Amino acid sequence: MDLNQLRLFLALAETEHLGRAAAALDLAPATLSHHLAALERSLGTTLFDRLGRGLRLTDTGRLLRGFAQRIINEAEAAQAAIAEQERAESGTLRLGVIHSFHANLMPGLVAEFLVTHPGIRVEAREMIAGAIETGLLDGGLDLGLAFAPAGDPNLNCLPLFDEALVLVTARGSRWSRAPPEAIPLALLPARFATRRMIDAALQGRWKPNIVAEVDAIGSILALVRSGAVGTVLSARSVENQGLDCRAIADPPPIRSAALIWHRSRYQPAAARAFSGLVRARLLQKPSTRG
Repeated sequence: MDLNQLRLFLALAETEHLGRAAAALDLAPATLSHHLAALERSLGTTLFDRLGRGLRLTDTGRLLRGFAQRIINEAEAAQAAIAEQERAESGTLRLGVIHSFHANLMPGLVAEFLVTHPGIRVEAREMIAGAIETGLLDGGLDLGLAFAPAGDPNLNCLPLFDEALVLVTARGSRWSRAPPEAIPLALLPARFATRRMIDAALQGRWKPNIVAEVDAIGSILALVRSGAVGTVLSARSVENQGLDCRAIADPPPIRSAALIWHRSRYQPAAARAFSGLVRARLLQKPSTRG
């Protein structure tokens, strides 16, 4: 079993069709079939059920697929590390960022980084916190900007700053001074870490009147500006948007922004440089709160 065989296997697993995979790889179907048979012989198992020219992964094939992708990722990381020794300040920096930080923090950070590292290509993806952690674990991301603590022991987490979650309404709307429990709310769905923080903070305090769940903060804010609903978001995510904010609890629920990366995976120079920039710009001084 070698890397080339694994790459061919992954192409077949993606298409589950011999002809389409062969065309994508610019190989003759017979050649690809030969490589697959050799891989199955070396492993002593069947990876696909044959359905004419169609294929379907067996249970063993599905098991190998996960391992194969990780092996390819690690091999590519090794190649990148070696290339970096020869030519620094090149390559791609892959970032996963939650929405509020993507909208408010990323533009300034990336702009500054590109000025000082013009040879680096930056891929900054807006993602939910759970997807960021998954990307860091499987090698699809170099760094994440999400929340502390990280949910997996294989991830390192550097808390950067704290921010409060606040009740947000349209300025001058009928909800601006209404009791919190009377305000119809549009919130993020429960798969978002922010929503889970909100639910935990309000439990036993007041019952939110949730009338809509929307998975995009931009859409939620558009609803709030219409005056139809309020919401609960971080104060940072609604800065300078002409909206009213007030506390939802005393003390207010606090979430901690964090820089996250894989504990043991090699960090390329671009990731280390961006980490240094994030620390310099966002790392708050130790809190003196009691």
